[in-house]
Amino acid sequence: MRDVKIDIASTGFPSQFVSDAEKATYEFGLQIGQAIQYEWFKKDGNQCRYYNQWRDFHRLRLYARGEQSIAKYKNELAIDGDLSYLNLDWTPVPILPKFVDIVVNGMQDREFKVKAYAQDALSQAKRSKYQDMIEGQMAAKDILTTIQEQTGVDPFIMDPDELPASDEELSLYMNLNYKPAIEIAEEEAIDTMFSENHYNDIRKQLDYDSTVVGMAVAKHEFLPGSGVQISYVDPANVVYSYTEDPHFKDCFYWGEIKTLPISELMKIDPTLSREDLEEISKYSQSWYDYYNVAQFYENDIFYRDTCTLMYFNYKTTKKMVYKKRILEGGGSKMIEKDDNFNPPSEMLEEGNFEKIEKTIDVWYDGVMVMGTNIILKWELAKNMVRPKSSSQHALPNYVAVAPRMYKGVIESLVRRMIPFADLIQMTHLKLQQVIARVVPDGVYIDADGINEVDLGTGASYDPSDALRLYFQTGSVVGRSYTQEGEYNQGKYQYSSLQAIQALLRRKCL
Repeated sequence: MRDVKIDIASTGFPSQFVSDAEKATYEFGLQIGQAIQYEWFKKDGNQCRYYNQWRDFHRLRLYARGEQSIAKYKNELAIDGDLSYLNLDWTPVPILPKFVDIVVNGMQDREFKVKAYAQDALSQAKRSKYQDMIEGQMAAKDILTTIQEQTGVDPFIMDPDELPASDEELSLYMNLNYKPAIEIAEEEAIDTMFSENHYNDIRKQLDYDSTVVGMAVAKHEFLPGSGVQISYVDPANVVYSYTEDPHFKDCFYWGEIKTLPISELMKIDPTLSREDLEEISKYSQSWYDYYNVAQFYENDIFYRDTCTLMYFNYKTTKKMVYKKRILEGGGSKMIEKDDNFNPPSEMLEEGNFEKIEKTIDVWYDGVMVMGTNIILKWELAKNMVRPKSSSQHALPNYVAVAPRMYKGVIESLVRRMIPFADLIQMTHLKLQQVIARVVPDGVYIDADGINEVDLGTGASYDPSDALRLYFQTGSVVGRSYTQEGEYNQGKYQYSSLQAIQALLRRKCL
C-alpha cells in the first residue's frame, strides 16, 4: 500500500490583500497549511526544523529525569574506542532530577486567587452609591451617636465601630469589604472552570516544561456542549512563526502536530468516505517512512490505523462593512454587508445612506493531513478572545511563554545545568576507576627486627609467623636490642595510632 511518495514542495504564504470570501476558501487554508509544513518539515540533508527541536527537547527531558545517554561518557573514557578494561557502573548520577523538583515545587508554592473587579457602568454606579452612603455615615457619626443616646433609636446603617475614620481607610474598606454579586459570580465561574479542567495538574506540567525545556504552552478553546476548555500542549509538538517576544504576542500562526487514529477523522469531517480514509492511510504510512517517526511503533497497526494531523491557527484581517440607512423620521438603520460592498459615489452623495467599515483581526482554524493536499477543516474561529473588550484585536487559541528567549533561541535552567551534570558524572566514573586501581595498605616487617626472639616454646619465629600474628592479633613481637646488648637498628615499630590512621584512610577511600 505504500505507493505514495511524500514531496514537500516550496510553498509561500498567500496574499493578505484578497477578499474575505477568498480567505474563507479551502484552497486558501490549504496553502497556509502547506507553507507552515514547508517551513518546519522541509528536509535539509537528514534534518528538519521540527525534528531538530523535538530531539533537543527530548535530550533535555532525559537529563531532567537522570536518564541521559552515556555514549558521550564512554567516548571520553575509552582509549581508541576500547572499553574492555573498564568495569564501571555507567548508571547516570541523578543530580538534575533533584534540583528540577526543587525548582518546580517552589513554583507551585506561589498560590494565587483570581480577583474580579466590575467595571461596567451599572456596577460602578452601585459602587459609587454605596461609597456615598458610607461617607454620609462617616460625616454624621457624631450627630447619629447623639440621636442614638437620647432617643434609643439606632440611626446607623452599619456598625459605627466599623466606620472608616479617614479617606484612606474608606478606600481600603471598599477594596476589602465591598463585593457586589456580579464580582462574586465571576470569581466562582473562573474557579469552577479551573476545577473542571484540572488546571492545577496542567499548571504542574507547564512549570515543569518551563524549567526543563524553557517553554510552556497551553491551549484554550470554547467547545459546544463543553464550554471553555483548557488543555496542556507539549512544546515539542508545537510550530509557530518566528518571534523574539518571550510571550509570543507577535506570532501570526500557530500549529500543533498530533498523531491520531484514523477513526478520529470522522469527528473532524463527517463527510469523509471510505476511499478518502484509505487514501489518508496511504499518505500517513509514507509520511512515517519519510521522517522515520514510527521508530517507536514498529507494528502494522500503527502504520495502518493512524495518521498525522496539523491543527493550526492563522491570523489575518476581516472587514466589517455596514450600510447606514437614514430613515425619514431622522433615525438610522445599520445593515451588514460583505467586504465587496462598494456603492457608486452618486448614491452616496444623495445622502440617503453611507458606507461604514472597520478592519479587525481574526483567526482561522484549520486541520490538515501532513504530507497531503487534504485539509479537513478551515473556518473562521468562533468565540475569539479579545483583550480588554478591544474588538480590533484577537488572541489565538495557543498561549505560550519562554522567559529566557533571545533572538528566537530558547534557553532553560536544565540546559545551563547540563555541563555541571556531565562534570559530576565524569568525576563519578573516574572515582570508580581510581578506587578499582587502589592497592590495599601492606605491612613491612624487617627480618632483623624479629631476629633471635625467644617465644619460650622452643619454636622458631620467622617473618611468616610475624605476619600471621599481626593479622590475627594486630601485634608484632620484635627486639630492640640484640643478644649482645647492642641497639637493634632493624627493629619493627607499629603503633596503634598508625593502625587508626590506616583505617581512616581506608574509610575515606
